Amino acid sequence: MRFNNTASCRKGSAMKRNIYCLLFCALLFTPLHAMGGNQKELLFHAGVGQRSSLNEIKQEWEKKHPDQKVNFSYKGSGYFIADITRSRQGDLFMPGEEFYLLQAEERGFVENYNPKTDIPAYFVTVIITPKGNPANITKIEDFARPGVRVGLGNPKSCAVGIWHEKTFKKAGIWKEVQKNAVLSAKCIPELGNAAQHRAIDATIVWSTTAVLYLRDVEIIPIEQKYRGVIRLPVATLKFARYKHEAEQLKNFILSDEARHIFHKHAYSVDPNIAVDKQGFCLDNTTDQDMKHLVNAATAVKDERYPVNAKTVGDLIGEVKRQRKTVRSGS
Repeated sequence: MRFNNTASCRKGSAMKRNIYCLLFCALLFTPLHAMGGNQKELLFHAGVGQRSSLNEIKQEWEKKHPDQKVNFSYKGSGYFIADITRSRQGDLFMPGEEFYLLQAEERGFVENYNPKTDIPAYFVTVIITPKGNPANITKIEDFARPGVRVGLGNPKSCAVGIWHEKTFKKAGIWKEVQKNAVLSAKCIPELGNAAQHRAIDATIVWSTTAVLYLRDVEIIPIEQKYRGVIRLPVATLKFARYKHEAEQLKNFILSDEARHIFHKHAYSVDPNIAVDKQGFCLDNTTDQDMKHLVNAATAVKDERYPVNAKTVGDLIGEVKRQRKTVRSGS
């Protein structure tokens, strides 16, 4: 009996040694990046208006490159130059307007930017109003009507603010619209929230911002001569810690796969949109995207509305997501 116990103890000890040995070997041959010890972390400065699409692109990129992690620094585009000037840090840069990237290029921060090829997507300007459009806004000129509460973006910090001024000046109503302004937003989500909560009667935002509020706002396409088409450039920075990886990620953002992701978030991605020198639309290339966006807003509010590629294009996923959203108290 004692012999049997001793043999059993020896057998147990041997099993433990084997387990320890297996664990040691597993640790020895586990890649360092899988333990978080050798993962390359890329710092990506990007406009806050691009958050939803870039977060999805990040997920796809990190699946393909598990040794890399992309950390975003999202903010209003007007804050980038001061941030980069002070920190001299970052691998990639994608502001909400080419104007800001050209400023960075003039200061010597940007590397190898090609304005002909490095534009993966475009913002398009649209009017949004609170649900039901209580002020009956149907066109740009309506922003000048007495009593209309207008939300504007501060151009020093908010890229769409530049387009507010350009658009209303082109229409010859800038002074009247300024008198109607009740909000000077520091970033574009402030404008979307203001329309959602009926703090304003109307504003102009990017189509990619409007798509986030399908249930709570009305979306009104702008006639072509006042419709802004905004180039969204992407570039690597000269002080990038991981230049090779940053260039790879930039090329992915310019790929068809990433452009499809942008399109699912209501960006226009056709590289042949005709615009004038100021960036205003000259043809009907973006008309179909605008139609799909308006239909998407209808579909979220009315579940009987058919949701398919013909009615809402690549916005199917966003419509279904917002239809499923359950709010507190509902």
